[in-house]
Amino acid sequence: MFHGSLSIEISNGHPNMRIIRRKVALLLGQWISEIKGDTRKLVYRALVALLQDNDIAVRLAACSSLCYLFQESSFSELDLFECLPTCWTMCFKLTEDVQEFDSKVQVLNFISVLLEHVGDKVIPFASQLSQFFQKIWDESAGESLLQIQLLTALRTFVSSLGYQSPLSYHMLMPILQSGVNVDSPDALNLLEDSVLLWEATLSNAPSIVPQLMDLFPYLVGIVNRSFDHLEVAVNIVEDYTIFGGSEFLKSHGTSLANVLDTIVGNVNDKGLLTTLPVIDLLIQLFPQEAPPLISSALQKLIFISLSRDDEHNPSRTTVRASSGAILARLLVMNTNFSAQLLSEPALLANIQQSGISLKDNLLLSLVDMWIDKVDNATAIQQKEYAMALSVVLTLQIPQVIDKLDDILSGDITSSSWLGNDNSGYSSKFLKKRQAKDLDPIKQASLENILRENLKACAAHHGDSTFNAAISRIHPSSFAQLQQALNSA
Repeated sequence: MFHGSLSIEISNGHPNMRIIRRKVALLLGQWISEIKGDTRKLVYRALVALLQDNDIAVRLAACSSLCYLFQESSFSELDLFECLPTCWTMCFKLTEDVQEFDSKVQVLNFISVLLEHVGDKVIPFASQLSQFFQKIWDESAGESLLQIQLLTALRTFVSSLGYQSPLSYHMLMPILQSGVNVDSPDALNLLEDSVLLWEATLSNAPSIVPQLMDLFPYLVGIVNRSFDHLEVAVNIVEDYTIFGGSEFLKSHGTSLANVLDTIVGNVNDKGLLTTLPVIDLLIQLFPQEAPPLISSALQKLIFISLSRDDEHNPSRTTVRASSGAILARLLVMNTNFSAQLLSEPALLANIQQSGISLKDNLLLSLVDMWIDKVDNATAIQQKEYAMALSVVLTLQIPQVIDKLDDILSGDITSSSWLGNDNSGYSSKFLKKRQAKDLDPIKQASLENILRENLKACAAHHGDSTFNAAISRIHPSSFAQLQQALNSA
């Protein structure tokens, strides 16, 4: 049918035929899934040609149908690349010509679809597109719905540019700064999409430039306002942590502490499970610098770990296990600060006032918790527990020798704990994978550490006391321990 009357009518440029051309363009979009083979390419070229029509309604119809075509799974992107310059030029011109809000949104949607499919082929057009987006943003002041559509298109633009995204920063940063400022007049309407754009910008940044670094304090206002954007906010913290490095902590440690302190203790279990991994990552990457900064949040994790409010509540059990794993990592990677934190008189008083029962001291209560929750922990969390329990053996605490049976008879000697955890981490970016794969706890040999720490424990408590404690271990657990240590 297209080869016959439709092809003839769509190519007839007479002004009186504009209604027919528009109807044919719309019809092709509605039936695009039925158009097969070489005919599809002819239809595609015909629609691109209609983008250059003198009639705005025809051009908008072509724009709409091309969206359907590009989103078809069988569409060949090679065909798109051939006509990409024409598509961009006509889109830019069309946005200048249309006046109605719906028409502008339609063109922006078409641009977003184009960006989704061209990938890094957009780079040669980065300057043109940046100028275009800047112009549209300036002209759309006060039109929140249009700006939301524009923010969505910008997110796709940044993702398509990838590590070349700094090409757009001169246009992007002022828009971002305005969008993530909760005090801006349009914050109510634009904040959600602005935060998503912020995350996309960080994810595609080759490095954290000063303009991007300076945005972080705005996250304090966002989190203080509500937790509606919690997951994205945590992703933003993770990106700054990994890509910003120690400079990030120096520049925005106070803001970071404020964000985490606001979240921990004020969100539900789902929110905590979203947030806890980034706290664990902070301690992993900055074991000396980060803990003092986030001391308040860590104290709240002690409360969570020692509370016994998870009976018949699986999500709460997972939160307790995850919180305990962070404290275990802290003990392993910064033993001195951990001791300082656990000996805070105010913390101890607050825990006692809350009705949480303690055995001897906070550390030994955590030891009981680690042993109790091992079955609820993930593989890497179990290793964090095991490493922490191994460190406990070396501490000059008299009660440790009395717990030797519990520590060594528990799952510290199970096969899932001993040996390196080589399970892979899926991550979108190489730096994130590297950061997690280079985790000292993940790489450490628990067998070697346990062997050395048992020697230290024996030296501190004396051989006779140590041997007496060892003799209380169940024979099967002792045999498992010997086998693990001998095979290391």
